[in-house]
Amino acid sequence: MLTMNKPNKVATPPRGKSVVVMTPDERIADMQAFGREIRESKKTAQEFLVRAGILDKKGELAKPYRG
Repeated sequence: MLTMNKPNKVATPPRGKSVVVMTPDERIADMQAFGREIRESKKTAQEFLVRAGILDKKGELAKPYRG
């Protein structure tokens, strides 16, 4: 059986997008700030959970998370 050896590709940002390289401490601070932002109100928390696919547009648990 032959296997194809594919060269390792380095991820590049999509055109028009920039990437900010952060130190681990900067990344942690950024994630903590984002957490504070999404917890500012019930609305922002729900919007995040919908974008993450955890809640559906009705605000109920998405199918994979239902019991």
